[in-house]
Amino acid sequence: MKRLLALMALCATAPLFAQGGLTRSLPGGGGGGGGGEEEAAPEPTTYKYRFYVGADLQDAKLSVSDSNGLNGLPPGGYDTKFWDVRAGYRVLKAVALEAHYGFKEQDDNDPGRFKVDNYWGIFLVPTGHVLNLFELSFPIGYVRQNITAPINNTPTDIHLHSIAFGGNLEIPIREFWSALPDIRLTGGGMVYYQRSDAREYGFHYGLRYDFGFGKTQ
Repeated sequence: MKRLLALMALCATAPLFAQGGLTRSLPGGGGGGGGGEEEAAPEPTTYKYRFYVGADLQDAKLSVSDSNGLNGLPPGGYDTKFWDVRAGYRVLKAVALEAHYGFKEQDDNDPGRFKVDNYWGIFLVPTGHVLNLFELSFPIGYVRQNITAPINNTPTDIHLHSIAFGGNLEIPIREFWSALPDIRLTGGGMVYYQRSDAREYGFHYGLRYDFGFGKTQ
């Protein structure tokens, strides 16, 4: 996570250095004025139908407070990692609809861990843009999971379903280098399961690719 935050900070400061270098290299740039008119940057292409796909590594923790609802899983904390693949359609400029599918990163028989055999969810995702430098989004939806956890040293299947919600920070790196595809660095936190017997939560990081159909410009 520290490396991801450092990369985000580097991306956020990169345009400042790039702008300074570009100013010095242009005729009349820097301290003097009147060096001639600069060419206007081309307008970005917009689409009538806007989609995106992404993949994130989820680092989650299941905190059990009452074993009666989880097939007798003893109270305590259990950790896991799993992959989450998502596809989204932007129904409005500031609202998207997302479908998620997740699967285990690896098998793990440690008593203090559990594994996500499969995970799927549907989310409504309000999104805000901050100076075109990054996006803030707040997914809220419904999730179902099949997990395997150790009960009396025996791997046991447990089914979870719950309202889920979270927050994401996504950085469009093409804002800093226009030659790149429309890819975003993503990171955030999520509550995957929230009931009286247990709570599953964690953070994630990954990539998102945006594309569309039906050019309007």
